[in-house]
Amino acid sequence: MGTDVRSPSLQMVRCAQCGRVDTAMRPVCAGCLSSDLQPVSVPARGVVASYTTIRRAPTQFRDRQPYDIVVVDLDAGPRVTGRLSADSAPASIGARVHAVHVDHADTVFTLDEQP
Repeated sequence: MGTDVRSPSLQMVRCAQCGRVDTAMRPVCAGCLSSDLQPVSVPARGVVASYTTIRRAPTQFRDRQPYDIVVVDLDAGPRVTGRLSADSAPASIGARVHAVHVDHADTVFTLDEQP
């Protein structure tokens, strides 16, 4: 459905018992409570579930305001939050996105080009 855009991956965990993929912030699987979690890289691609525009940013981000924060349902399953790239098309719910930058807790997404 869109172009094959290469994007960075996100570090997650996969449960060896049930296969659920989740963020690395959990000590046990949210699905089956197993502690057998294995690190895995997942493509940073998905669909915008929600977004908001930050107009009065915290001090460290004032030079970037206004900017959009997006909540993304990753194709791999988990839901993550990130910023929308300043040069991206405007956010819309249901839009396909991919990450253009991943640095620990700072993930920057951009909207996929429409076919």
